[in-house]
Amino acid sequence: MFILLSGAAGFLGRGMLAPLSEGGHRLRLMDVVPCPAAPPHEAVQADVADPSAVAAAMRGVDGLVISHMAPRGADNVNYRTPAMPMAINVGGTATLLQAAKDAGVKRVVLISSTSAVQCAGDLATDPALLPLRSTGWYGLSKAMQEQVAEQFARTEGMSIAALRVGYILDGEANVDKYGRAVAERNYMDTDRRDIGEVARLCLERELPGWSVFNVMSTPESMQRAAVRFTCERLGWRPKHDFSWLREPVAKP
Repeated sequence: MFILLSGAAGFLGRGMLAPLSEGGHRLRLMDVVPCPAAPPHEAVQADVADPSAVAAAMRGVDGLVISHMAPRGADNVNYRTPAMPMAINVGGTATLLQAAKDAGVKRVVLISSTSAVQCAGDLATDPALLPLRSTGWYGLSKAMQEQVAEQFARTEGMSIAALRVGYILDGEANVDKYGRAVAERNYMDTDRRDIGEVARLCLERELPGWSVFNVMSTPESMQRAAVRFTCERLGWRPKHDFSWLREPVAKP
């Protein structure tokens, strides 16, 4: 499969490259900033807000992984107002999905977030049953990404899987996307390589038009965040479970 990966230069995108490549898949790495690429992968610099550039990047691919997001900026400044998250997270997703539809690309994975349902109830519930209910501009943009994607799946015959991820980390280096060291395990910790593996499995399988999966890596997430459903439905087990990190000390 030839897969277009948006947000490929970011922390998550770089971590997903190796697992997405397994099985002989080729990648076209797309970002608004330059992406280094090594054969057989390609790289293209394009803005998700530019329909012509996105359409050109979509040519010839068989699958799409949407992992771009608006940068938070210093002190989360870009998410204090709706302008950037709505334009990039939501508008960019719609532009990518329209280009995929026009190019006949049927298999798509959207990297969403548990923030899309953070006010919906117990995360241990089957994610397919939780309503979209968020807070803040980031959470709302993730919920709206899912709404846009669900409509494309329902009306255009596309197979789209939304992955609601937790706290994205690099377990190999024990750091988060900002380079901050991680010393304690949180049940929502998610290794970026595990996200890439689940994304690849979703693209390879015959899934219904619209699917939702929680993706986290810790043993505790199996029950507390309904990751057991992801494992059962995709035949997957996390490879990077953060068992080497100490569990947080309970507060008295």
